[in-house]
Amino acid sequence: MNSSFSDDCKIDETVLAERKSFLKLAEQDERAVAELRTSFNKIAPQLSENFYQHLLSHPASAGFLRDAELVERLKQLQTQYFEELVSGTYDVEYAEKRLRVGRVHQQIGLEPRWYLGAYNLYIQEGFPAFAASLECEVPPQLLSLLKVILLDIGLTLETYFAASTKHLRQHNKDLEQALHMYFQTEVKSRQYAKLAGHEIRGSLNAISNVLEEVVDDFAGDIPPEARDSLQAAHNRCHQVMEVVEAILADPEHAGTPQWTEAGRLLDEVRDRMSIYADGRDIELATPNHSVRVWADPVGLREVFANLVSNAVHHLDKPKGQIRVEYHLSVDTHIFSVVDDGPGIPRDQQALIFQPFYRNEDQQHRGKGLGLYFVRRIVEQHGGQVWVESVTGAGSRFSFSIPVNRLEASVADSTSVTTPNTNHCA
Repeated sequence: MNSSFSDDCKIDETVLAERKSFLKLAEQDERAVAELRTSFNKIAPQLSENFYQHLLSHPASAGFLRDAELVERLKQLQTQYFEELVSGTYDVEYAEKRLRVGRVHQQIGLEPRWYLGAYNLYIQEGFPAFAASLECEVPPQLLSLLKVILLDIGLTLETYFAASTKHLRQHNKDLEQALHMYFQTEVKSRQYAKLAGHEIRGSLNAISNVLEEVVDDFAGDIPPEARDSLQAAHNRCHQVMEVVEAILADPEHAGTPQWTEAGRLLDEVRDRMSIYADGRDIELATPNHSVRVWADPVGLREVFANLVSNAVHHLDKPKGQIRVEYHLSVDTHIFSVVDDGPGIPRDQQALIFQPFYRNEDQQHRGKGLGLYFVRRIVEQHGGQVWVESVTGAGSRFSFSIPVNRLEASVADSTSVTTPNTNHCA
């Protein structure tokens, strides 16, 4: 049974029982209606024929019935409906069918007044026929009164639907205004971002040129270590400019998920290692297979870069190792950046992803934003980030990215790698 209709209208056994109770539709009424089934077989064909002849005689309803073959099929369905009407069984399944009929009529634009007119035909044609089969007669005054009642119901519902339509139109108008304001704000934000990007690019270019000139003009006067630091800063400026250039070149798709090779991003992070390491002997080990994920490549690269640079900056020895590990769970990619550094005290592990948090015991004096940016980017991808660490034994920073539904259907077998093992355990 399709439950969407009953869910929309909240029709279940309890609600249906309440409606029946309000209408005083009891079990004896259902049994009484069921007794009409024998009489119905005699009048069903003529009742259906008269029903559609009446509809075809009015332009408003005839507009829905231009196809002769459709009319014949509808007559059969109408006869089937009459059979269900006198079945004596009015359960949730019966209510579901009536809701489906109402949904179809709403979709084709049939207004409630025409639907009520159809019920009037059921009464005016059906009641006298059923009465004749029961060897009795329906007073014509009562049939006339029923017409007036149905007219009254139609007018009342017309007011209700008119008010609802007015409210919906106002709601749509407010929504259109809100969307217009949003798009205007979005356009301005993109303009400001573009201006800021150009300003950042210009400033980085100027700094890079100054650094290059200092190295060239005073090469003989600068100690080798200072010269290496200046060259590393010059290289770092160029790397940041590449990120800015990528965003400015395609601002519409900046931050947009796409098929991304994680290995290529890790290669770019490896190119930055000399800047992060600052002369120390630190090895970066990455998976030796291709991992293809649905993600924003710029954002994912910066997640890797921040986690790797964070591990490098907090290493408390001149020589160390950082590993990037990967494994695929049922519905998520999981990457881990593992180091053999000093570890993180348990009482600080819940704080390190907060903005501006810094461990004052560490020599690294960053702004405390790197791990916060990692968390934000990962969460924007629908994933999570966490840390496992033991003081003196190193740390494992892990983050997850959900497997894209399309990706799940065409998953590459090369994405399955060795299980994740926690070296801190």
